[in-house]
Amino acid sequence: MHLRLTLIIAICLSQFLGYSQTPADWWYFGDNAGVHFTQTGPIAVGDGQILTDEGCSSISDQQGNLLFYTDGQLVYDKLHALMPNGSGLFGATSSAHSSVVIPRPGSSTEYYIFTVDAGGAIGVGIHYSKVDLTLNGGNGDVDVNEKNVFLADPASEKLAAVKKPGGFWIIGQKVGTNEFYTFEVTSTGVNTTPIISSTDWVVNGYGGTMTINSDGDKIASVDKQDSILIYDFNGTTGLVSSDYKIGSAMSTGQMYGIEFSPDSKILYMASESSEDIRQFDLTLANSAAISASETMIGNGGPGGGQMQTGPDGIIYCARYGRLILSAITEPDVLGVGCNWIDTAVVLTSNSRWGLPTFIQSFFNASFSFSQTCIGDSTVFFADTAGVDSVNWNFGDPASGIENTSTELSPSHLFTDTGEFTVTLIASSDTVIDTTVRTLFIYPRLTKNWESEFSLCKGDTENLGLGQGFATYLWSTGATSDSIQVYSDSVVTVTVFGACDTIVDTIEVKVDAPNPIDLGEDVTLCLPNKITLQNLLNPTADILWNTGIVSDSLLVTISGTYSAQDSSACGLFVDTVIVELIPQIEFDPLPPDTVNCFDSQIILERPLNDSINFIWSDSTSGPRFEVDSTQQVWLASFNECGFSVDTMNILFNGEIRTELGEDTNICEKDSIQLSGIDSTATYQWSTGDTSISIWTEIGADENYIVTIFKGECTKVESRRIRSSDVFCPSIDCDLEYGNVFSPNGDGINDLYRITSDCGIYKFDMTIYNRWGQLVHYTQNVAFGWDGYVNGEPAAEGVYYFVVEYKDFVVVDADRQLTRGSFTLVR
Repeated sequence: MHLRLTLIIAICLSQFLGYSQTPADWWYFGDNAGVHFTQTGPIAVGDGQILTDEGCSSISDQQGNLLFYTDGQLVYDKLHALMPNGSGLFGATSSAHSSVVIPRPGSSTEYYIFTVDAGGAIGVGIHYSKVDLTLNGGNGDVDVNEKNVFLADPASEKLAAVKKPGGFWIIGQKVGTNEFYTFEVTSTGVNTTPIISSTDWVVNGYGGTMTINSDGDKIASVDKQDSILIYDFNGTTGLVSSDYKIGSAMSTGQMYGIEFSPDSKILYMASESSEDIRQFDLTLANSAAISASETMIGNGGPGGGQMQTGPDGIIYCARYGRLILSAITEPDVLGVGCNWIDTAVVLTSNSRWGLPTFIQSFFNASFSFSQTCIGDSTVFFADTAGVDSVNWNFGDPASGIENTSTELSPSHLFTDTGEFTVTLIASSDTVIDTTVRTLFIYPRLTKNWESEFSLCKGDTENLGLGQGFATYLWSTGATSDSIQVYSDSVVTVTVFGACDTIVDTIEVKVDAPNPIDLGEDVTLCLPNKITLQNLLNPTADILWNTGIVSDSLLVTISGTYSAQDSSACGLFVDTVIVELIPQIEFDPLPPDTVNCFDSQIILERPLNDSINFIWSDSTSGPRFEVDSTQQVWLASFNECGFSVDTMNILFNGEIRTELGEDTNICEKDSIQLSGIDSTATYQWSTGDTSISIWTEIGADENYIVTIFKGECTKVESRRIRSSDVFCPSIDCDLEYGNVFSPNGDGINDLYRITSDCGIYKFDMTIYNRWGQLVHYTQNVAFGWDGYVNGEPAAEGVYYFVVEYKDFVVVDADRQLTRGSFTLVR
């Protein structure tokens, strides 16, 4: 079924098109409540001026800009100001459809407001008034020459509008009768002579609402007594005829609001005194079945009112006395999947029972298409009689700018397979109609199966090829999408797809199960080997975890070995552990050794988890530390043998020497070379065997000494070079006086020895004339102050002995100087 919408709710199904501006973008209703439909959804507004229990209507231009709105009595312009001549219309705020706005065909500035009273005021009934938007400075006003023009009386409070070729039909109901009024609106104006239709049912109640489906061929009207009345409508003649009644066995209040789903397959009803929202499936065969399909989709809470489809394709429901609108967000879905939302829009002021009444039909735009295989361009053909322009949306956003077109008969290459929703928006004069159809792009057949199929012996399997949107013809004569196979065979299949045909031959092979048993875990002594094989089927090839495929496996190293066989019969796996233990055939310890150093010796045994070890101290660790003379043994044993290895370790003691570095000395000097270990014996290259020797004066020689201690020997050497280059260029002399006076006058109070060369070793002793020691020092910087044991020494002659070394002659013999001086006070 095509979805067609008129000017008022053009482009209303946002799930198909993406929402755009429409003449139904602004709603004003209830206690100054309002809603503006935007790209991001409905937004509550509080600038409305009407206060109405029920009926109202509003109109915007095709860009979604507000033009005016009315409660059937007062008309407000786009600035929310009462039009100068906009009061006193004959509608009623307690009428379910107090007003409906119709554009004058052929004009973009003139509109008709059709009004109806509350159904009980004889002499009022249905009227119309014309609004001219060129008046009142472009804000619009009611034309005084066409205000409250009488059409019919008496009337129920129901009004509806539907598109006809070249104009519109306005449909009312004569209260207390079985008759309908239909008035024609064309570019020449309103035909005030009604077309009268007689139906099968007399309706005494004047309240409740009336609606027309999106195809414009069905009218649903609430009979507040006990039922919903469904009528056929002829869009060419304007005649109304009875179709069927729907009864509600579940409703807990008087029926009031009513609305068709956008695809015209479902009817929704809201109770007036409770939130009792019902759904009926109109696709069923008869009224009894439709009545029995009644499903509650919302309940609890007060005040269900009028239901109206919005420009976003969602059905909204008024809630009396509450700051909310409820909604059905998926109205084309049967059952609770239609998604009733109790609080869909939060308002700035209270809703009442009514919502704006809009035109609910359109001018029969439709289209067809051909070529629906992926890879082919789909061609579209629009039924566009009287259409000025078209806009296509192919529902294929992945195609980028190619997703839309303004051609009358475009073609489109779809980017994928599957379902696509294509929308045609056709424009004629001031009317925009929308048609939505779903098409399916079919895949090409692809050979996604193997030409060989395996199954296990004794099993029966379904051989299916998994091709969607296809039929099959098997060589067995079967036409199902799969056949049963159970033995070796060759079958041929022809697959007929929506786009192509494939013929293939499939070989069916039957596998026999091959369970595996590798036997128990095995432990062997090397150099023995073992060959593994499947004990249940020794001649069949199997896959080993070493990567080879064979009926057996020769094992030469320890490890875990597994084998498997995979077939249509399943996966068979077995594992065995093989441990190959080495025999004890090695001597792990080094030969006997002498340690000529003080440090300990560390022995290490082999690391082999299959051999046990014990050292001579009964430990078994990987290292054994030896710090004294002893015999060490290491025992090795496992299941395959036993062995003991022994070594003797002698700690001789370390030979220590410090002959020093090679040295250059003055050719007149000699230095002493000496060992430091008195327990060792020495053999010098000079032939000496003492612990130390003096070098020859003027020698240039490498002195070598061999040191013997126990079992150990050590050789060291030191080269001594003599040259006058290393002799000092000055003579070094001691300086000392022959008299000193320690009387405290600060002059010559200390007796000191000085030298014009640096002295690094010094001994000075002073004696009196009887040979008694009166002073001794080893510091050349100190002198004698003339005191002995704290008492002043006697005047007279004293004698000194100085033994010293200086830095001028390197390592020269110690120098000795003797002399005397006189102490005077």
